[in-house]
Parts: sequence; C-alpha cells; structure tokens
Amino acid sequence: MRSQVLRLLCNEIAKAARRKLPYFGLFAGGLVCGLTYIVADELSAADTANAWGYVALSMQLVFTDIGLIFVLVFAALLMAEETRSGTIRAALAAPVYRWELYLAKAITGLLYMIVMSTVSLALSMVLAKVHYHFSAVADSFGVVYSRATVLGNFLLACVLSWIPLAAIVAYGLLVSTIIRSPGAAVAVSIGTLYIIDFTKHLVGLDPYIFTKYIGYPWQVLQQIAQGVDYRWQPTIWKMLGLSCAYTVVALAGGMVLFLRQDLND
Repeated sequence: MRSQVLRLLCNEIAKAARRKLPYFGLFAGGLVCGLTYIVADELSAADTANAWGYVALSMQLVFTDIGLIFVLVFAALLMAEETRSGTIRAALAAPVYRWELYLAKAITGLLYMIVMSTVSLALSMVLAKVHYHFSAVADSFGVVYSRATVLGNFLLACVLSWIPLAAIVAYGLLVSTIIRSPGAAVAVSIGTLYIIDFTKHLVGLDPYIFTKYIGYPWQVLQQIAQGVDYRWQPTIWKMLGLSCAYTVVALAGGMVLFLRQDLND
C-alpha cells in the first residue's frame, strides 16, 4: 500500500486552518513584535541601535513566553482533541497506518512552528525597516562587522532557532498522546514546562534542559548587532545535541505509545 502521509498531512493542515487557535497565536506573536517596537529604545538603546538588534530582541521576546506557549498548546491538542472526540477511530478506519497518522501530526506541528516563527520574523523586519537600517555594524572607529557577515549570521540564527522549538513540538505531541483530554493535555504540557524552568537551576539540571537554548541563536545575533565579540561554538553544539536528543526521544516515545494504545477506551 502506498504511503498516505502526504494525504494525511494535507488533511491535518486543512483541519488546523479551520481552527481559531493558530491565528490567535500568530496575532499574539505579532502583538509582541509591535510592543517591542514601541518600547525598544526604553528596553535597551544599545541592543536596538540598528535593525539587526531590534529583530534579535523582538524574536527573543516572542519566544520567551507567548510564542513558545502557542506552539506547545497547538502540538498538545493535535492528538488529544481527536482521541477525546473519537474522530481518530474514524481516521484509522481508512487504509492508513498509525505511524503515518502520527507522522502527519508531527509534521503539522513543525509546520505551525515554522509559520509562527516566520510571520513574527517578517513582521519584526518590517517594523525594524521603518526606524532602523539593515546595514553594517559599526562604531566610532569604523565598521565592526560587514553587512554580508551580519546577514549570514542572521540567516544562520533563523534556521538554528527552529531546532529547540522542534523539541517543544515533539514534547507537546507526546503529552497529547499520553493524555486524551485536550484541556488536561494543555495544562500538563504548560505546567510541566514551567515547573522544569523554575526548578532546573535549583536542582542543577540547567545544563541538561534544552529550553535554555531557545533564544540562544538570537542572543548571538544581538551580540553581533552590538558590535561585540561573538562565538557560536561550543554552545551551539550543546544546543543541537540536547534539542535533537529530546526531539528524537519524544517523537519515538509518543509513536510507540500511540501504536500500542487501545483507542476504544
């Protein structure tokens, strides 16, 4: 039987497009970008002396709380909503494998994460262009980083910022697989995320939790925008290693649980 992942993915995207939550998440992310633009000079004049600095600051603020929560909630509802209502049994009545459905939902969560990140980034760049310039970073002694250098690091930060967010999607989908009630899945996913963030410093787990790296690529870009020395390595390898490990474990664990679940309960 030919793989049905693409057909299932199109169906998942169509269902997501009919929901209000994804659009409200995009609106909330855009609102944070707008508020950041309004108070940028007051927050830190040094960080927002050019467009690169404003974009880096804006993206950090978007995905510190608001953007992160909406990506997590979206993923946490992907499976729980259908298992609670029973519509998932109808979906599996068609000639599809469970792993295909799970993979389609995982890709849908990743696509929403990318869309939200891209929309927030595009809006922050438009706002930055109104007041600042995407030019070379310079100080009183001359050019510190050329425009090409900053642009290259900006594109690198864009791509790298998706890696830890992908782990958030995988975690949300795992919770959605374990807990069949949509409300409970959302509460558990957000609650555990904040509990871990609040306690990781106290128990010494901070170096082993991927969430600390969610804003790291934009922090590096902010350093570049300030004209100070920056270094991707070795921190970037820790970010990639932890984020990829959490993503693989969460996706594999969620898929195994889903393959073995009795959906008739």
